[in-house]
Amino acid sequence: MSGPEPAGDVAVGVLARVGELLAGLSAADAVALAQGRARLVVAPVTSPPEVADRPVGAGPSAPSGVDVADAAATLDAFAHRRDGTEYLTPWAMRDLRALAVRLGLRGVTGLRKAELVERLVDRTIGFRVASAAVRAR
Repeated sequence: MSGPEPAGDVAVGVLARVGELLAGLSAADAVALAQGRARLVVAPVTSPPEVADRPVGAGPSAPSGVDVADAAATLDAFAHRRDGTEYLTPWAMRDLRALAVRLGLRGVTGLRKAELVERLVDRTIGFRVASAAVRAR
């Protein structure tokens, strides 16, 4: 009969995974992490459940289970646009639109999925990266 893993075993497993992650970083990313210019982020690796877009004019729908506040915080923690793109690409359009509303983006209803993901990444990670570049001058 097996029970829950002891905390020590879990910690060893986590440290092993972190070691694998660090070993896979580029030299520039490792330096940025060491200097505090980048940070490691814990983000879910499973994509949110796919939910079909509702037809135009349909009434309110049930929430899909994506917490847009958590998603916004996760995006804030990413240092690279590609990380945000990889995080958002599997999402359903309804969830992407809900995140756009949360972030105050307007005029996104007619966008294709790739364009909406790009706008969301620009609004979060891209804005922060551009601001940091301007401050560095």
